[in-house]
Amino acid sequence: MSKHKLLCMMLIVSLFFLTGCWDRTELNDLAIELGLGLDQAKKNKLEVSAQFIIPSMMGMGQSGRSDSGKPFFIESGTGRDTLEAVQKMQTKLSREVFRGHHRVILIGEPLARHGLANVLDNNSRDPDIRLRADALVVKGSSAKEFLAASSPLENIPALGAQKEHTQSGGLGDSSLVNFLIAGASDGINPILPVIKLIPSSNNQDQPGAKEFQYVGGAVFNKDLKLVGFLNNQEESTSLWVANRLSKQTITETVQGNGNASLYMTKIASKIKPIIRGNTIKCDIVLSGEGTIQENNTNLDLTQPKNITLLEHVLEKKAEKQAQKTIKKVQKQYGTDIFGLGEAIHQNNPSKWKVLKKNWDKQFPKVQVNVHAHLTIKRIGLTGPSLQVKQNEIKK
Repeated sequence: MSKHKLLCMMLIVSLFFLTGCWDRTELNDLAIELGLGLDQAKKNKLEVSAQFIIPSMMGMGQSGRSDSGKPFFIESGTGRDTLEAVQKMQTKLSREVFRGHHRVILIGEPLARHGLANVLDNNSRDPDIRLRADALVVKGSSAKEFLAASSPLENIPALGAQKEHTQSGGLGDSSLVNFLIAGASDGINPILPVIKLIPSSNNQDQPGAKEFQYVGGAVFNKDLKLVGFLNNQEESTSLWVANRLSKQTITETVQGNGNASLYMTKIASKIKPIIRGNTIKCDIVLSGEGTIQENNTNLDLTQPKNITLLEHVLEKKAEKQAQKTIKKVQKQYGTDIFGLGEAIHQNNPSKWKVLKKNWDKQFPKVQVNVHAHLTIKRIGLTGPSLQVKQNEIKK
C-alpha cells in the first residue's frame, strides 16, 4: 500500500474518534440575568430576585413576556441559601437561568444589617458567575423593589445603578471583588456603594413610580454586618484614602472672593504607619492631578504664583474633608474601612501579629494626620474668568 493511501485511511479512521459539542445550550434556551437582588425573608431565609432581559424587545431573538412593554421582567425565589432560592426561581421559568452575565448585585438594607457572611459564597465559588460585578446596598428598601424601578436613560435599570456608581468616581466593576477581599482580610473592613429609591419625576403616566439615586457608602464591620452610612462626599473621601477612587472634584472658596473647582482623574494615596510604644500614628498622603474646570475668582491662572495659591487652598480642603471623614468613622462606627491595619501589616508584620487580635478596639485610638499634594496640570482655555473686569484681575 502506498504511503498516500495509508495516510488517507488514517485520517478517515481518526474522524470516528472526534466528538462534537453534545452538552451545549442554545442562546434561545437561556434566561439571561443582568441584575440580582438579595433580601432577608421570613424564617431566616433568603429571597433572591433577578432582572431578566427579554431578547425580542432588545432585537436579539424570539418573543417573551414583560411588564408594561419593558425589555425585562423580574422573577424571584426563596430558599435557605442563594442556590436553593435560584432553583425555586427556575421552576417558574421555561428557560435555564444563566447567571454568567449579571452585572449588578443589589442588597436590601435589612439583609445587609443582618449580615452577608453566609450570602455571597456562591458568587465566589461558581466559575460561571463573574466576579467583576457591582454590588450595592439599597438604602431603606428591598432589592426586589429596586429591580422594579425605572431609569430614564437605561433600558435595564440594574445597569443604570452600576453606571451611576461609576460616574461618581467608584470602580463600578470591582466593588464585589473588593468586598470579598476586605471581608477575608484582617486589616481592612468592607464598604459598598449605596443606592436609594426616590419618587420618579420623569414618569407622569404612572403615579407612584420610582427611580433611583446614588447616595454614598455603606460601612460594614468584620462580621460583614452593616453598621452605618456615609454620604457621597464621605464615601468618595474614604475611597481616596483606600486608594480605590478613579476621579474626584474639589470645590473651594478662595480668599472669600469666589470659588474654583479642580477635576482630578489621576488620584492616589499612601498610608505610612508609625508605632512608638502603645501609640499608633498614621500619616496619610493624598495626591491628585487634574484640570481647573471652573474659576469664579479674580485670579489670573496664567500666573504661576496664583496656581500655587489655588493648589494650597484646594489641598487644605482635601485634608479637612479626609480628617473629618476618618474621625467620623473612628468615633461612630469603629471599623477600619481605610486599610490602616493593612498598611501596618505590610510595613511591620511582627507588630501586626500582636495588634490584629484587638484591631477593632485599637482603630478608634489611631492618631491620623492627612497631607494632600494636588497639582493643577491644566487651567482650561482662559486664565482669569471672563466675568471679571480687567482692573479686578489679580495678576
